[in-house]
Amino acid sequence: QGRFWLLKVEARTNRQQGCPSSDMVDRVSEAQAATDPSLADRATYHEPDVCMKDADQHGTGQDDASAAGGLRPLKFEALLSVAWTFPSERSISQGQPDYLDSSCLVYAGERLLDVVDFRGAHSAAVGSHSNKASSATYEWSAGRGRSAGVLHSGDVMSAEGGLQVIRAWLPDLPECATDVYFAISAYNCRNLMLFSSFNVRLQDADTPSRPLAQLRESDVPPRTSAVLVCALRRRLDEWTVHSLNRPCEATVRDYSPIEAAIAPLQECHVLWRRRRPLVVLAALWNLERAVLIDKDVEDGEVGGASLVVSLLTLPHTVFQDVVRFV
Repeated sequence: QGRFWLLKVEARTNRQQGCPSSDMVDRVSEAQAATDPSLADRATYHEPDVCMKDADQHGTGQDDASAAGGLRPLKFEALLSVAWTFPSERSISQGQPDYLDSSCLVYAGERLLDVVDFRGAHSAAVGSHSNKASSATYEWSAGRGRSAGVLHSGDVMSAEGGLQVIRAWLPDLPECATDVYFAISAYNCRNLMLFSSFNVRLQDADTPSRPLAQLRESDVPPRTSAVLVCALRRRLDEWTVHSLNRPCEATVRDYSPIEAAIAPLQECHVLWRRRRPLVVLAALWNLERAVLIDKDVEDGEVGGASLVVSLLTLPHTVFQDVVRFV
């Protein structure tokens, strides 16, 4: 889990703080195989041609396009870029430069499938299965190298700061994937506001000068170690962007606080599993593709089927109100 200076040959070892000791040569080679620093060449920081509005009370920021016709869809490739300037000297942790970590969490309903950060995909990283930083099931893997469904650049460093880029290739995500979350966190100082400056934005690779979501320094409360920046959500096979900017206390050492912040947002999938049978049955009933075969109900007897029929024959708006309690 060593950090790498692209301007130097040697790998930095400050990422070992708080981690089990291991062979640094193996860790360096594995991380280099799992990430792609050339992604940094695709990061752009042009002035956006559409200004992002402040997040509304539900945490879904919208720009002019989204306000006019819904959130802007994504078809193929999303790029999250995170650039930062090092904290001031007095804020540097144990004499080492600090890092802003960008992370991607892929969900299927309420199940976390995989996590991708500076180490690459956790499902494919050496040691991640025995020393898990999250509850990811690894039933799907983001993969390794340039063919990965979600690919991380690793750290691309300069004398003043660093850059990380995450690329999500949406056609390669599994059919069960419903949500993709992007987060940033401060690795050592655990306070985003100690960084002299930072720039976080999500872009459509086809139109990189027009950010779909972004995080400003003014959006971050004091003494916050992590922020859930935005999410991609798939509904009816279309991916849309939702700005979140929700603070939490976490680092890449332990994703449980970020998962806890995401859990309420995934509750809709749990609710849908409970409601789906009734909603589908009502649709079939209204299309006359569902018929009653319980003779006791036909003869006027009261039973469970009778209750269901009464529900299905309610006016549409009343039916919706009742199902909300399921």
